[in-house]
Amino acid sequence: MKSGRTRRLFAFLILFTALPAAFLLLSGVKGEDTQKSPGARTGVPESSYTVTISKEAQEAGGITTEALKPRLHRMSVTAYGRVLDPEGINASRRAYVAATTGLERANAALNASEKEYERLKTLNASAKNVSDRALQAAAAQLAADRAEEANARGVLQSAKDSIAVKWGPTLSEWIFDYSSQLQDVLGTRKVLLQITVPPAFPVRGIAKRIRIEPPSGGTVSANFVSRATRTDPRIQGVSFIYAASSSSGNLLPGMNVTAQMHTGRVRKGFFVPLSAVVWLQDRAWVYVKKSATGFAREQVPTSNPLNEGYFVSGRFSPGDELVVKGAQALLSEESIPKATGGGEEEDED
Repeated sequence: MKSGRTRRLFAFLILFTALPAAFLLLSGVKGEDTQKSPGARTGVPESSYTVTISKEAQEAGGITTEALKPRLHRMSVTAYGRVLDPEGINASRRAYVAATTGLERANAALNASEKEYERLKTLNASAKNVSDRALQAAAAQLAADRAEEANARGVLQSAKDSIAVKWGPTLSEWIFDYSSQLQDVLGTRKVLLQITVPPAFPVRGIAKRIRIEPPSGGTVSANFVSRATRTDPRIQGVSFIYAASSSSGNLLPGMNVTAQMHTGRVRKGFFVPLSAVVWLQDRAWVYVKKSATGFAREQVPTSNPLNEGYFVSGRFSPGDELVVKGAQALLSEESIPKATGGGEEEDED
């Protein structure tokens, strides 16, 4: 009896010892199977933003790459401005004309009184043909006309000084000469714009020609006129005056606009065409070829737009193969969910 109980106890101890070893053995086999199971269509971890796609699929998707070549780019900054109301410069023109007319009238009156006084003076000296009282009245009129002429001259000078302070030398000459440029502005054939560069972006040179972006969309070319004599209080930067055609109807007085202005600095980088850019989560991305079938998705900044693309510095190296056609196909391929591994193998496409 005692011997049977001993055998049962010994068997229970053997079973208790063997169970953990069997569990560890089975777990190791399952882990090995999991590691050997086929992965997703992307060949590297998701965090590297890389997708793999066969050469045949690349041809079918129209994927084309192009080696990046370094280039120099004149850096630009986004400036802000507004379309000036032509009534402001028209008011200055009217003030100048009124002051000029006032001086001309004063000169005419002075010339007449001078001649009258000289005539009466000659007659008075010749046998008193004119009384002393008449001569004295003529002298008083001459003095009054001289004072009026001096006052009119001061008014004109004050008007010219005010115009120069408000508009600067170039626009002041437009006003004084009633130039063809001024006539275009007053005739609404052209508009004047005050463009202000934010103080954090100093401008080393003056762009003679810029592209204005109205709120309604599109772009309008504008030519440099002069430096502005005052800044825009909203921006507190350096301001410039530009003139643009109003024929498009996109620029109206009081309208706020933006403009791209060169800063005078030159930077090395690469040109990324629009055809290479895909958008995901409101960010711009491109694909760079890493191997015969591997592509890495990399974010690119869009702060330096160019015609049909963007200028990018510090992100790539010369010779990097950039996908310029078919980037959307790679994004679609990357979005295919990865397999989780285990059971059945995934059918190869």
